[in-house]
Amino acid sequence: MTTDSLPSGTVTLLFSDIEGSTQLLSRLGERYGEALSAQRSFLRSEFGRWGGTEMGTEGDSFFVVFPSATDAAQAALAAQRRLHAHDWPEGVPVRVRMGLHTGEPLRHEDGYIGMDVHRAARIAGTAHGGQVVLSATTAELVAGHLAEVDVQELGWHRLKDIPEPQHLTQLVAPGLPHDFPPLKSLGTTTNLPVTTTPIVGRAGELAELAALVADPQVRLVTLTGPGGSGKTRLAVAVAQLVEALRPDGVYFVALSAVTTAEVMWSTVGEVLGMPGEGRAPPTFFEHIAEREMLLILDNLEQVTDAPLVVSGLLAHAPGLAVLATSRRPLHVAGEYEHPVPPLEVPSLVNVDADVASWGAVALFVQRARMVRPHFELSDDNAADVVEICARLDGMPLALELAAARTKLLSPHALLGRLDKSLELSGAEVERPDRQRTLRNTIAWSYDLLTEEQQAFFRQLGVFAGGCDLDAMAAVVAGDMDPFDEVAELVDVSLVTVRDGVAGEPRVTMLQTIRAFARERLHAAGEWDSSSRRHAQHYLAVAEEFSLQLRGPQFMVARDRLELELDNFRAGLEWCLRLVPDGTQGGEDDAVTGLKMCEVLSWFWYTSGYATEGRQWLERAVERAADRETPELTGALHGLGVLLEQQGEAEQAKRIFERCLEFWRRAGDIRNTALELNSLAITHRSLGDVDTARLLSLEGMKLARDIGADSRLATALSTLSMLELDSGEPNRAIALLEEALVIDRRLGNSWGTTVDQVNLVAARTQAGQLELALKELRGFIDVAVSLNDVDLTIAIIELMAALWAELGDARRAARLSGTAEAMREQANLPRPAVEEVLLASSLAKVRPLLDAEGWTSHVDDGRALSAEAAIAEGIA
Repeated sequence: MTTDSLPSGTVTLLFSDIEGSTQLLSRLGERYGEALSAQRSFLRSEFGRWGGTEMGTEGDSFFVVFPSATDAAQAALAAQRRLHAHDWPEGVPVRVRMGLHTGEPLRHEDGYIGMDVHRAARIAGTAHGGQVVLSATTAELVAGHLAEVDVQELGWHRLKDIPEPQHLTQLVAPGLPHDFPPLKSLGTTTNLPVTTTPIVGRAGELAELAALVADPQVRLVTLTGPGGSGKTRLAVAVAQLVEALRPDGVYFVALSAVTTAEVMWSTVGEVLGMPGEGRAPPTFFEHIAEREMLLILDNLEQVTDAPLVVSGLLAHAPGLAVLATSRRPLHVAGEYEHPVPPLEVPSLVNVDADVASWGAVALFVQRARMVRPHFELSDDNAADVVEICARLDGMPLALELAAARTKLLSPHALLGRLDKSLELSGAEVERPDRQRTLRNTIAWSYDLLTEEQQAFFRQLGVFAGGCDLDAMAAVVAGDMDPFDEVAELVDVSLVTVRDGVAGEPRVTMLQTIRAFARERLHAAGEWDSSSRRHAQHYLAVAEEFSLQLRGPQFMVARDRLELELDNFRAGLEWCLRLVPDGTQGGEDDAVTGLKMCEVLSWFWYTSGYATEGRQWLERAVERAADRETPELTGALHGLGVLLEQQGEAEQAKRIFERCLEFWRRAGDIRNTALELNSLAITHRSLGDVDTARLLSLEGMKLARDIGADSRLATALSTLSMLELDSGEPNRAIALLEEALVIDRRLGNSWGTTVDQVNLVAARTQAGQLELALKELRGFIDVAVSLNDVDLTIAIIELMAALWAELGDARRAARLSGTAEAMREQANLPRPAVEEVLLASSLAKVRPLLDAEGWTSHVDDGRALSAEAAIAEGIA
């Protein structure tokens, strides 16, 4: 294919792949090839029939370009119809997700580059199998041009690495599925949870609260009350009423699994789509300072420092308001507290025709109809329903749990069992009435389970942030089928299920129900054994996916690790715990914690969690400081890497020296090579290039001697940087070309990208400017997609140096300004040696502008987003 044969100008880009291909392979075994071939045949046939040009096929994925948006949509629908109608092997359907975006990508060699390509791929990544998702541009072009086909609104969504929200739609055609779960995006400017039923019994409160939250003078409203009183549901309903008043969006932040201020900052920042290194003060505040938005902070009671976080948010963002839910007020200046009462219950004395209008009865009836569609209030059951509502004090969660049992029990039978199940014990008399009632309502549902189901349920309490079926099978003791047991718990409203990775079910619990499960787990004497299995399982998860971070599945692995962050945190908290008498937990558990810290350290380093990772590593190292072990040394190394990243090179050097001494004594050559390279990097940061060179050469020799290719590639890369520091770019190029060959052979996508970035830097210094720019354009989309803040900054600085060498003073100044701002926001200081190299390039063009002009362009650059700066740098 030649460049001249490619569609030009405005084109429509289509990306597709099979949803859940790994699970499909597992289920079909040898017949997977048959399914894959059929999928390829159908798609290739329809894409070609509608004028598509196939740009690339890898595994089960396609990248196709169409001159016409309408033809692209027709091709997608035709392909989906053939997939939907096919008789698949073993009756296991193959579901393909597709994303379309129309734009004007840059033509480059035999393909396309630019953000339009990146945007189309990200849109496809949000879709589910069988779904065709369109960008707003494509939707506008095809609307009204497809017979019997509708374009359905999906709202505004945030996509990874694309700062602006994207307006997305889907194609809806006769004979094809059209009901899909929410898109797999980072969230929308209004990311409120989807509510499947209308809120009942709260009309007066809704109006009052909506008026309060809409008042520009009111910055903080806290809904208080016991667990299960409906605080979250009420907060969401209020936000739905006022969202149009907040031009920068309404964001729901679930904090039930959070216990510290640091994790609270990180969680809020993640929901707001901030880069990893910007999710902590003071850089956090720069992202929100000018935004007019509403934050719903849900479940704050367990976060001791929540008042400090909320105060910081309000102080640094004048246009921001907070609607919080908590079991107690925050006691922050300017707080408006709104206690959430139970739903109103009619009098037991006068049960009349209007009984259905009372909030508690309306909720009970609504939920009863969800499990028994023809349930109706009648003269025969109204009194029993009213009494059930009264016995449960109108508490929404209690009513929902009770109503779920109407699938099997009449209200009268339900009332009889309710009386027995909610009998109070002496130990609980001091609890508030509503809390006693809610707790016993949960206990009642628990008591109706079989002994095996009870054991299964209480062990689920050990999870944080949800879990998948594999985790349940590994952690929950006993001979039980997780799928069947979860189905039973869903049926009685004790757990909820949502789609997780590749559409696999992910099980979650309400916070109050999880607290009850944990009480029962402690009472059964199973807390430690369950927590130990939980920690060991998530150590295995961390080990599996952390290894993939150094391979071609970097982004998949990072997303999976982020999904399980709350479980990693819970596992580390337990492994590194203090027991009630103040002594530390078991040594074996501490070793598990050390191992988890060690394997997660690379994830923390590459994914923007350096501050949190450093805190866990410091805690783990302190916990095990009394003895030298491989686990302790591995955790120390991870801590040194994060310290080096944050500019604390002297402290990192001492740690790496300690690690090096340990591995030398142990005779471990591979890890010795690792520490020598880390020490070389640290000495380079400290300006001691000669020592760095000696250490790097020694590490490189050891790596060659034992055939450790990954270590060798890293050592070659480090030595190349030292050659650049010494003004020997041609030597650096030779070293980097060797490193690049190794990393490509190993499939290390992150390492390959770093090699390519360094190679462009070396070519720039060697005066190979046109080649450097060409190579940079060739890999920039992949580099940006890694979403590594440190690497992105390095690329923008490299662009600034490259354009300075090319004589473009304006562009060099703007890009240097962007890099400066990003370093300040991410708290990533530039090493002194790299400062010298960049300054040397910029000095060549600075005289081309007067001082005022240079400063003006730098300031303009500081206001650019990373995406905009990169687009300018490769134009």
